[in-house]
Amino acid sequence: MPRQPKPWYREGRGWYVQLDGRQTFLGEHPPKFPRPKKNDQGEWTPPPPIRDEFHRRMAASADRPRRQPAGRRDESLLVCEVFDTFLSWLSARVAEGSKSQRTYDWYRKYLQSFLRSAPPLLAIEDLDHSHVHGWVDSHPDWKTGKRGAMTAVQRALNWAARAGLLKSLGGKSPLAGLEKPAQGRREQLVTPEEYVEVTALVKDQNFRDLLVAAWETGARPHELFTVEASFVDLDNGRWVFPVRLSKGRKAQRVVYLTDAVLEVTKRLRQRHPQGPLFRNTDGNPWCVSSVKCRFQKLRLALGGRRLQRLGLLPPKIPRLTKPQREDRAVRAEYTRKVLERRERINELAREHGTRYNLYAFRHSRITEALVAGLDAVTVSVLAGHRDTTMISRHYAHLTQQLAHLREAASPDCAPCFFPGR
Repeated sequence: MPRQPKPWYREGRGWYVQLDGRQTFLGEHPPKFPRPKKNDQGEWTPPPPIRDEFHRRMAASADRPRRQPAGRRDESLLVCEVFDTFLSWLSARVAEGSKSQRTYDWYRKYLQSFLRSAPPLLAIEDLDHSHVHGWVDSHPDWKTGKRGAMTAVQRALNWAARAGLLKSLGGKSPLAGLEKPAQGRREQLVTPEEYVEVTALVKDQNFRDLLVAAWETGARPHELFTVEASFVDLDNGRWVFPVRLSKGRKAQRVVYLTDAVLEVTKRLRQRHPQGPLFRNTDGNPWCVSSVKCRFQKLRLALGGRRLQRLGLLPPKIPRLTKPQREDRAVRAEYTRKVLERRERINELAREHGTRYNLYAFRHSRITEALVAGLDAVTVSVLAGHRDTTMISRHYAHLTQQLAHLREAASPDCAPCFFPGR
């Protein structure tokens, strides 16, 4: 008698079931349920959402015509099988150090999201562009992440084609030529005056150190988050990252330090001889979420200061007199008005405050270096690029430097524009 399929859990990947000789993904473990474990009989106990999905898959499998076991690998491959094979390959690359865990988690997030929206047991031959477009359109909250989500799915299929898994399609990906949204471009720049204003409003030394390092070096956020004391070369005033932590993992990334950053590095190196140098007030290494939270608070502080300058602050609520404070109803109404005023101030502050990010500091540093006359080759080395292509295409925001361009276009600076003079 054949063995009855049962759901099982794979650590860090989610719930699966073996159907028709293939591993079928059932979903991630819901965070509100306890950690998965086996019962006394050695069987996994799935939470209700996974159990319902298991029964749905079992019913769909019962209605699905059985495929022939011989030669079925290339003829009826499922999309979920391709994704699972790709993630297994990516996991092996993480283990050997050529890929980061962050890369694996990024792909896994989008691939599993696509499978949740795709038809059950979608065969690779039935996959087309409409499945991907319908998936991203079902997530209106994805503002700038749609292109990345589509790229993740397309990348998995391209890998499968090169790995020889798509012979039934002639060795080509069904998502070749997928139309994706245009690549976004960061246009925000931080002027020296804005940098002074920002650092003046930052009260804690931890965040100020991070901003100083970002402004002075133009390092990538991930480099600021991961630099350790062992990477510091004080004699030459630089951070030397190992290849496994350098972008692209092909060449060693070197960040050259100014005197201000060198002073910060020496101080933090003594405080944190092990692990990341830059940490928040809780003692934890900075990450995308914690930095985003601090920039949101900074936006409110900047907006509040500008509201004061413009005289746009809502009028203050008069304090209650002693007899009024003894009246519960009056006190409750007073509290309501105070909270409404605070909410209104925060709303106005968000409108008038500037939302910064660490990449804006990096882009500003690169642009300021070009405006100051530093050649593109040197700037590309300082920025950690292999050549000047990225500098000219994405990072040189000279179109925003009107005064610099007007000066460069003058007869004294550009005589070739004025041959008659």
